[in-house]
Amino acid sequence: MTRFPLFLLCLALASCSTQSVNTYRGSFSAPKLPPPGGSPNIFQTYSATEDAVMMDGWARDFDMSGVSFNERMTVTLVTKRHVIMAKHYQRKPGSKVVFHNRNGKRLERTIMKVRAVYSDVAVGLLDLDVPSDYKIYCLPAPQEDYSHLIGKTAVLTDQNRRLFFHQIRSLSRDFISFIYHKPNLHGWGKKLVGGDSGNPSFLISDNDLILIETHTSGGGGSGPFYGKPELQERLQEEITRLAPGYRFRTKEL
Repeated sequence: MTRFPLFLLCLALASCSTQSVNTYRGSFSAPKLPPPGGSPNIFQTYSATEDAVMMDGWARDFDMSGVSFNERMTVTLVTKRHVIMAKHYQRKPGSKVVFHNRNGKRLERTIMKVRAVYSDVAVGLLDLDVPSDYKIYCLPAPQEDYSHLIGKTAVLTDQNRRLFFHQIRSLSRDFISFIYHKPNLHGWGKKLVGGDSGNPSFLISDNDLILIETHTSGGGGSGPFYGKPELQERLQEEITRLAPGYRFRTKEL
């Protein structure tokens, strides 16, 4: 099977979580789309109670270790101890959160508290920090104009632990929406359905995954845009209320 460029294997090494500043510059890089056919699965064998076997091939080049897939209500790491999710489809305090690192090693945490943030976004507090081999995702740094991102390819996830490639159709300061093509044109696209809510979408910048959205609506997909200044302000406020001393990081696109 055709593989992605080897430089994508180093996504974790370019992680925003290793930077010493809260915002830094990046350059947009488009992924090489996979050919038609094959499997979009992230895991070859998934288990919520044991280590997993990661899928070989192109999907392994994308670091999903910061996304918890043990329930349909996915949660995504934005600090070592905070996860975001869809407000209308959120996990409750006391629920277990399971991550698998890039080698399939299982990690379990517990959600202690959940707070509404802004629009269809909620943030949860884990009982403990995650280790450094689990991905913490940056958000887009706020800027006046994001129109240059329209038409760019984004990496979307779904409730069945799969990766899809959609194009950005529209983008405002509040919401972002996507459009997908039929699989015989390139790679894989999916009509998002009920149960996909809260799954994250990413852009690639300097070969690093930048969190841009969590699903609210179906079809090509749409949801709150994580580059919105008001959303980020509220998110940081709630992160601090839940556990002072933590900050999410941003990257300029």
